Amino acid sequence: MKRLVWNVFFILIAVFSGVRAFMVKYDVIAKEDQLKEIYRQILDDKREIHMLQAEWMYLNDPQRLKQLIAAQTVFAPVLRTQIVSVADLPDIPAPIPVSKPAFFTSDKEVSEHVAP
Repeated sequence: MKRLVWNVFFILIAVFSGVRAFMVKYDVIAKEDQLKEIYRQILDDKREIHMLQAEWMYLNDPQRLKQLIAAQTVFAPVLRTQIVSVADLPDIPAPIPVSKPAFFTSDKEVSEHVAP
């Protein structure tokens, strides 16, 4: 009887160990798949970074920028007639006075409707 109990105990330990080994195996396979996906994402990100760096270098190429500046701007020497003194500038016009609206009948009504 005692021997039977020990045999059953060892068989249960062996079965449990086998089941646990299969569980660990499939956990490892799942983790390897996750790791492969992470490596794939890293490679994709590195490719994108490389492309963006190449585009940045193209956009900041000094020769290209020089051509764009030359095409977009037109500089001419400043003429003597374009330079004036402050005294030659026109005066600022006086502000237009604001009158009381016609639909108010008294100053009290105006002060009630005007925001402080």
